Amino acid sequence: MSELMAAWRAKKAQEEADLHERLRAAVLTRQVEIYTDQRMLDFQGSPVHNSWDHIVPLMALMLLALAILLATGVAIGIVAMTIGALIHLLGIKYFIAWRIRARTTLYVLQSAAHWNQIWTMGGMAILFRGGAEPPCYAPRGDWRKFVRRTLYDFTHPAPAEIPEGDPEPEILPP
Repeated sequence: MSELMAAWRAKKAQEEADLHERLRAAVLTRQVEIYTDQRMLDFQGSPVHNSWDHIVPLMALMLLALAILLATGVAIGIVAMTIGALIHLLGIKYFIAWRIRARTTLYVLQSAAHWNQIWTMGGMAILFRGGAEPPCYAPRGDWRKFVRRTLYDFTHPAPAEIPEGDPEPEILPP
């Protein structure tokens, strides 16, 4: 019985790897778009979190303001620091969202295990750009069903030409 279970697990793992490869190809060709929610993915312990995303922009703005203060005087330096603090307060969430999305995309495209790790955490959605298919949200949605429904299996291409006199073949979804 254990051999049967091992064979079944191996088959499921291979199927998941194939589905991930299909999804990876679709993301790289921009057929599928990956969206992320930084509030769900940006925390200590997350594989896509980087503390430097929060620190470096503030430090750069403050060093620039300090340079302006030393070069021009106290009044203009205080204005530069205030503007730098406002830029940081109002713009950092967009910068972090962009970095999390880029880092998450690179991370999940590495392997099916990485994809499943982020998918179970939530904070991610996939959208097929070529149709009216609704987005698939993590962790409630089933990304495997989404891939089977929307992405054609390129390992079994459709016949190039149908011979005359034969009826049209019935095309089944993958």
